[in-house]
Amino acid sequence: VGALSFSFVLYLLVLLFMFRNRRGSTFFEEQEKYKNTKIDAKTIDYINSKINLVKERELYLNSRITLEDIAKELKVSKHSLSQFLNGKLDKSFSVFINELRIEKAKELLKTPHPYTIETIGYECGFNSKSNFYTSFRKKTGQTPSYYQKSVTK
Repeated sequence: VGALSFSFVLYLLVLLFMFRNRRGSTFFEEQEKYKNTKIDAKTIDYINSKINLVKERELYLNSRITLEDIAKELKVSKHSLSQFLNGKLDKSFSVFINELRIEKAKELLKTPHPYTIETIGYECGFNSKSNFYTSFRKKTGQTPSYYQKSVTK
């Protein structure tokens, strides 16, 4: 067993050494996103002017919304929209949608209503209570119930 383990470790070390010394290897380096596919300034300006439609039409409230659905609504390709979100807004699609949902949840939590916090999460487009709580806490630094208590005082 000792000889087999030694051979395996030696083999891995030789492979890692070869990958590290090979030029053009991206094994240890982070690859630049969208290096080969640049979107033109015209498309960027168009998407930038239309991205507010997602908030205005409250498309994010649909819990099953996809990148493709938003791209169709904005009349752009899903690749261009994804590249815009990642490159210009520095957000993934899910982070972008969840931030809009959290802003809506914050509005609902500020006003008095008979709904539970879990219901507000579902109304804002989240699929589960845990996803709502996790996203809310990541964005605001506090739980929805603590946020509601601090705002309604």
